[in-house]
Amino acid sequence: MPSLQQIKMLYKSQSVRSMGMYTFSNFFSKAVSFLLLFVFTNPAYISPSENGMLSLFSNSMLFLMPFLAMGIVHSVSAEYFKLDDREFRSLFSTSLIMPLVVMAGSIIFLFLVRGKLYESYGFPTSFVWLIPVVTFLIFINEQLLSMARNNLQPQLYLKANMGKTILELGLSFILVVYFAWRWEGRVAGILAAYGILGLYALYYFKQKGYLFGKIQKKYIRSELIYAIPIMALQASIFTMNSSDKFFLSHATNDNNATVGVYSIACIFASIINVLSMALLQHIFPSIYRVLSGEHINYKFIRRQFVVYISVLTIGLISLIAVMPVIYDYFINEKYHEALEYSYLLCIGVYLWALSYFFYSFLLYYKEKRKLLFLSLICIAISLACNYYFINRWQAMGAAASSVSIYALVLVIALAFTRKYWKPLWTKS
Repeated sequence: MPSLQQIKMLYKSQSVRSMGMYTFSNFFSKAVSFLLLFVFTNPAYISPSENGMLSLFSNSMLFLMPFLAMGIVHSVSAEYFKLDDREFRSLFSTSLIMPLVVMAGSIIFLFLVRGKLYESYGFPTSFVWLIPVVTFLIFINEQLLSMARNNLQPQLYLKANMGKTILELGLSFILVVYFAWRWEGRVAGILAAYGILGLYALYYFKQKGYLFGKIQKKYIRSELIYAIPIMALQASIFTMNSSDKFFLSHATNDNNATVGVYSIACIFASIINVLSMALLQHIFPSIYRVLSGEHINYKFIRRQFVVYISVLTIGLISLIAVMPVIYDYFINEKYHEALEYSYLLCIGVYLWALSYFFYSFLLYYKEKRKLLFLSLICIAISLACNYYFINRWQAMGAAASSVSIYALVLVIALAFTRKYWKPLWTKS
């Protein structure tokens, strides 16, 4: 049977097995998180207002990340395939200095504005150091996973991702349920998990010979130059993905309860993003290898895109179909009002996932001006849409704003990358 033989060949394919590991590891993390949603949305353990503050905490780290990471993960990943071992060691070592400086500066800045943050969003004093430190640890984690992908080590990627998830959620569950730490227990679990994985990441970097290279000014300069458009890109991603929570917090006066309800709907929509990232973590390195070759295999890139959009579409339809059932059986009734707009959030994330595929060309070719200009346009669109929609319709407006933003961004991204995606359909 040819079909059975094809299935066997697919199972034995290293490429397919690697993609399966990347996808499974990401979905394992999200699946375990969803299993605990019935706990973390139970007001007996964590109230909607506390979930709102946790959402603002996580989104504050997303805001800081572009200024701390500076696009270093993307840059180092691209240069990995171009530099020899000695030069790459110097680049990698140099790239760790700048995030440390930003982390220290962020702690000082947040300390100075701590009163305003408490007044506006209810941030406790502990967030002054927690937000920068956890953001830095997340950066180290992303660098570890990136290098695991570049070194074709899907098993390491799987173990690191699953280990972090089990530790984070397991400890959070114990502290929240058995010790009644409420939102503090959730934050403690996050800090412990990323801290332990960060220590392992440093060990891995040392074993691979990436550390203790010469700190070179040329790499600091090149990273800073590259960082400007990447920081703008990441800032635009934050504005599109996360600024709605801050607008919503400002537009409501319920101690972040509306933000808490809205954030749970966003978690469901993020499944599409998890699926997208799992696929792209395999697809991007493959595309980069093809683009770095003497002759570009456009047929291969086209095939990767078709697989990508097909899987995403199936995922979107499936998610929208099962969400009402999950809400009815697993989510506290205080959060059910989000079902009115959750499908809009899912469609919005789907459109963004399509856009980000085309962003990969700008990232690889380091189209700095295009990235910068595109990012600034996206920031302006996001702020304008969020201000208009959220001030008028609050949570429903935030969801409508999300899908509007991502639809416009997809159109603009296609226009900016036309010279890269057009050959996919005209050349072999």
